[in-house]
Amino acid sequence: MAASTTLCCPCSERHITKPSEYWCSECEEAICNDCQEHHRVFKATRIHELIPIDKYKSLPSFITDIQQSCTNHNEKYQHYCVAHALPICFKCIKEHQRCNVIPLDEVTSNAKTSGQLQDLETRLVDLIQNIDRIKKDRQANLESIRKRKELHLAEIQQRRNQINKHLDKLENEIKQDLEKKEGQCKKSIQSILSSVEEKKNFITEYQTNLQSIKQHASDLQTFLVMRDIEVKVFENEQYLQSLVETNKLDPVDLTCNVDPGVLSIFDSLKTFGSIEIDMKSSSIRLIREKDKQAQLQVTPTKTIDDLRLILQKTITTGGETITGCCMSVIGEFFFTDYHLRKRLNVIASDGKFKFDMLLDPSYGYDITIINEKTIAITSGYSREHIGIDIIDIESRKKIKFISLPGRPLGITRDQDSLFVCVQGRGIYRVNTLDYTTSHLISWNLSVLTYISVFAEKIYYTDWLNRTVDCCDRNGSSVWRFKEESVLKNPRGITVDNDGHVFVVEGLSSVWSSFQTMENTTDKF
Repeated sequence: MAASTTLCCPCSERHITKPSEYWCSECEEAICNDCQEHHRVFKATRIHELIPIDKYKSLPSFITDIQQSCTNHNEKYQHYCVAHALPICFKCIKEHQRCNVIPLDEVTSNAKTSGQLQDLETRLVDLIQNIDRIKKDRQANLESIRKRKELHLAEIQQRRNQINKHLDKLENEIKQDLEKKEGQCKKSIQSILSSVEEKKNFITEYQTNLQSIKQHASDLQTFLVMRDIEVKVFENEQYLQSLVETNKLDPVDLTCNVDPGVLSIFDSLKTFGSIEIDMKSSSIRLIREKDKQAQLQVTPTKTIDDLRLILQKTITTGGETITGCCMSVIGEFFFTDYHLRKRLNVIASDGKFKFDMLLDPSYGYDITIINEKTIAITSGYSREHIGIDIIDIESRKKIKFISLPGRPLGITRDQDSLFVCVQGRGIYRVNTLDYTTSHLISWNLSVLTYISVFAEKIYYTDWLNRTVDCCDRNGSSVWRFKEESVLKNPRGITVDNDGHVFVVEGLSSVWSSFQTMENTTDKF
């Protein structure tokens, strides 16, 4: 607080101690009940507003701490500098001799009833309402994400159950087949075992009979029996030989041939799926009770007829196949020399070669500035390296690689996001703060596409269809430009601050420009 609030300041100056009863905001002093009567009748102070000291003490600090005197000269503010929008004291006037200085009363009179204060109150109400709407919207978004998560978890579990059920079915089928084949093998082998066991019993009996004959039979009897036994022996020898010749004694084995599709799961099935953050345009529109746009001085937008191209300088890129370029805030030029050389060429602001850098295995298709220290380069049609390289231009090293599901082509930056064309997939957005990736717009994007972003709109060239397209961030088409007499091979694209779209012809030195006007285009 500016002064003591406990004791009366005028009385203290007279070495009298009295408790304060009121506070004068103009004098920034506490006064007692007696002094307040004089304060109200003196000509210099009669218009001052007094408030009870208890009420003053209850005021928030940001009000009581307001300085009403010049901090440089410790004098009361008496004037106002319009040029610097500052209250000043009479000693400050020397420093503002060339400025438009007016009496402070002209600015502060009727401040509490001014339209500016009323507008400020309205804007504060608008802010509260907008914040409440944003909170409600974000909370609803949180709830929708929670429900979406539960839905996806149920879907994942359902898929898992279906896979389990299918694998269980296949497992049961092959087990049944195994049991069946084992039964066939056992039946065949058991049949042979039974047969040879029966033969063995007969032969054992013949052996016994032959021994009895040798001991007890006559020579004639022995001769006759031998002939019978010899016939039986020959028959059994023939039987055994037939088993060999008909491959009935070949070893039988069971082999399990697992389907290649099952084995390939370990190689081809790397993940159960993928989760992507799908960013959509917000439906939130900030409301204002009073439209202030009419009070603002609007600079007229330049039209196509106002454009004049002036050659500033000629740059030697030092490359063979330049497919991407950008310029840093300090005027350095960056060029990607695509495919064969796979290099980044950097040219200083004076046009002199600064350095180059090998990008391999990236082909180095397109490039954009992230900040004063880093750049982003897409890999183009490289088969080994599919994504975006983040490069530190001071250390001249790759510091981050962002993998993408398809071949990345044109790239641009808008605030804290990178927007990149991915062939066959659509447009992806990369957050430059944490490098998280989200699939912004899904469609079958053609080859050699380039991209630019301006005023919540996305502009991209379609080399295959020879068109330039504009869509919103949900992918809904705003307009399409196609006129082959002017633009046969659209490639590089950019948009200036007035909404003029500039497109480079891919196979010639022609450039085209057209102005975006709501849902139409005016060709230039």
